[in-house]
Amino acid sequence: MLFPSISVDEHGHSYLGEADLPQSGNERRVGAASQDVKHWQAAKYLPGHYVDFKTVDDIQFVSVMSGRMELTVSNGEKHYLSRGDMMLLLDTSGQGHCTRVLGHEPCQVMIIAMPDLGDFVV
Repeated sequence: MLFPSISVDEHGHSYLGEADLPQSGNERRVGAASQDVKHWQAAKYLPGHYVDFKTVDDIQFVSVMSGRMELTVSNGEKHYLSRGDMMLLLDTSGQGHCTRVLGHEPCQVMIIAMPDLGDFVV
């Protein structure tokens, strides 16, 4: 299963990409193997919330439960997340990314910190 991601290159610039989490199963149930988690946090950000370029402390898997957010990488490219969207954040070094909450609705997210990439293939 492919997920959007933010990675960092050898010059410290963040960029958008994709990460694959291999799935297995049968025609009735397909899923990935369990992945290790350091900790998780549920958070709510109000409309207009903005964080300038910043790295993440740990590899993070983010799931948006409500609202809408915009993530911007080094070259100005933007990715938009809304309810049901997920993204892998790998920019633990370098320039990082900007985060902005869009619209009039609070953005509720589940942030899952991971000790490593686990089974993700970048």
